[in-house]
Amino acid sequence: MATLSILAEDGMMITCANPIYLTSPIDYSRGSKVTFEVLEANASSLKRLAGKIETFGVDPQQFPFSAELTSLEPCTSTVTALALLRDRPAMRGVLTVHGMIDLVGRQKTPN
Repeated sequence: MATLSILAEDGMMITCANPIYLTSPIDYSRGSKVTFEVLEANASSLKRLAGKIETFGVDPQQFPFSAELTSLEPCTSTVTALALLRDRPAMRGVLTVHGMIDLVGRQKTPN
């Protein structure tokens, strides 16, 4: 279980879906796919991001990453954590990674 956040214009990470359930290990290399499931009720903010490139964060111990939400479709959940909620609509999302983003390095200004 994780929280999917995006970088807002003011530089703060804001939650766009919580909780999400990763269905594949996260690979931050360019072109890799991050797949997850989320209950439809928890995906309302996520729906407006379909087809857009954003700066996402999943793990606070990792740098955020640039990715496009390439797919967000209704599904029959396969995640064990959602086993008791099979009667609720779920969605499967796919993020296509563009790369990691070092926000600390980006904030440095030349002397």
